[in-house]
Amino acid sequence: MALTDEEKAEARATDERARELLDRVDSMPGEMLERLHGVVRYMEGITGESNGRGPDPIETITTPGTPWWDPGADASVSPETDSVVVSGTPVAKGSRVVLRPGHRRADAQDMFLVNHTATVAAVLFDVDGETHVAVTIDDDPGTDMAIAHGRFRYFSPDEIEPLP
Repeated sequence: MALTDEEKAEARATDERARELLDRVDSMPGEMLERLHGVVRYMEGITGESNGRGPDPIETITTPGTPWWDPGADASVSPETDSVVVSGTPVAKGSRVVLRPGHRRADAQDMFLVNHTATVAAVLFDVDGETHVAVTIDDDPGTDMAIAHGRFRYFSPDEIEPLP
């Protein structure tokens, strides 16, 4: 498992289910773990970043004592104010966009939203460096409830078109 003993202790302290899950994984034989995660090969000879993108250009400012998965742990990101440039136009919270899913893998739920207008709720960056745009659908009667519960639809920047 990729967690340190300290991280495991933190996770175990969150709730009973997390503790049970970690206990089960920790007691798993090595052969079983290998089957779950595949086999690591060619460990020698790899240098630098393994994702092919080079070093992260964004300086991460962490908050001591805060777990990495906590949204407040990285002060270099702010979904409330972050933006992404789409077709030469900055898109941020409050921007209006037209949804154009389908350029990449899209499911049936996304395809029902083709050409719908939406309002950007946040621009998010994941741990893999990908950008996600959280939106609410303008003509959805349940938008207020979705916002209240923090539920949004997520699209890649190449799946939206900014409105003037």
